[in-house]
Amino acid sequence: MARHRGKLWQADIRTADGIRLRPTFKTESAAMAWEKAARAAVVEGRPLPPANNTSRGTGSRDLTLLGKLFDHVSRTEWATMKAATTLIRNGQVCMDHFGRNKAVATITSADIADFRVTLAESGLAQPTINRKCSALSKMLNVAWEAGALDAVPKFRWTREEQTKFRYMDDIEERAVLAFHKAQGWDDLHDLTILLVDTGARCFSEMLPVRWDAFGPHLASVTFWHTKSGKPRTVPLTKRAREIVKARRITHGPLNGPFSGLNKNTMRSRWDAMRATTGLADLTPHTMRHTCCTRLVLGGVDIKRVMQWMGHDAIATTMRYMQVRPTDLEDVLRVLEGSGAGAA
Repeated sequence: MARHRGKLWQADIRTADGIRLRPTFKTESAAMAWEKAARAAVVEGRPLPPANNTSRGTGSRDLTLLGKLFDHVSRTEWATMKAATTLIRNGQVCMDHFGRNKAVATITSADIADFRVTLAESGLAQPTINRKCSALSKMLNVAWEAGALDAVPKFRWTREEQTKFRYMDDIEERAVLAFHKAQGWDDLHDLTILLVDTGARCFSEMLPVRWDAFGPHLASVTFWHTKSGKPRTVPLTKRAREIVKARRITHGPLNGPFSGLNKNTMRSRWDAMRATTGLADLTPHTMRHTCCTRLVLGGVDIKRVMQWMGHDAIATTMRYMQVRPTDLEDVLRVLEGSGAGAA
C-alpha cells in the first residue's frame, strides 16, 4: 500500500529474495501503479518495472542502487570540493566492495562492519578506513534525504590516535636551503622559505597564489582558495617579504611568484634533495607542520595559531600542543625539590 511521505508517495514491495524496495513517486496513483506492476513481476518471476521514482532534490533519478547513488553523489556533491579526487576514490572503494547493483536499502550495520574488517585485512590504517566509511555514510545519507532509504544504518567509528607529525628543526632547514642554493634551484629555495614562514599548503595555496593576493608593500598575502573554503590573510616575515620583492622584479610578467614552477620538476628535485640530505621523510607539507610547530613552541596562544593556520576545528590545532612542555614545568619544579634528589 502506497504511503504519503512529505510531498511524495512511497511504494513498498519485497522481491523474491526478500529485499525490500521503497521507491517514491510524485503521485499516489503512480506509486500504486508501480507497486501493482512490481508485485505481479515478482509473482511471475519477471524483472521489476522501472521505478521512475522522484527523489527530493534529485529530479527523477533512481538512487535505490549503489552504483547510481555513487554516480549522483560524485557529480553533485564531491566533484566541486577541494579533495574531489580523494572523495570520489573513497566512494569508488565502497561501490567496488558492495557492487554497483547493490540495493542501498539492504546495506546493514553488519555489512558495514564486515567492510571495515575487509579494509583492515588489506593493510589500511584505521584513519584511512574511517575515510572510506565516511564516503559510504555520505552516500547513504543522500539516499535517505532523497527518500530512497528509510533509515541510515549505524556506523561505528574507530577513534583516531594523535600521531606524531614531522617538522623541521633549524639545522634541517639550513641543510635544505643550502642544498637548493648549491644546485641553483632558487625557485625551491624561495618556495621553502615562503611555506615555512606562512604555513601555506604547497600545491593548493602557495603555488597558485597570484600577485594581486599580496597586500600593500607586499607585507601580507591572502590565500583565497583554501581547504576550509574560508580565505585567510597572514603577514609576511622580513625574509619572506624580501623574497617576494625580488621575485616581483624577476617574475613580474607571470601571474604569481611561483607560476612558472613546474610541479613535476619540483617533485623530482625535491626527491633529489631528500636523497642527498638523508631527510627521506621530508615532504612539502612538512613545511606547514614546521610553521605551526614553531608558533606553538614560541608561546603563541592557541586561538591565534588556529587563525594563522586556517584550521577549521580547534582540535586540529590542539594536536600540535603535544610538542610544548611548558605547561608541565611547574610540576617538574615540584619533583626537583623533593625526595633524595633534592639533597
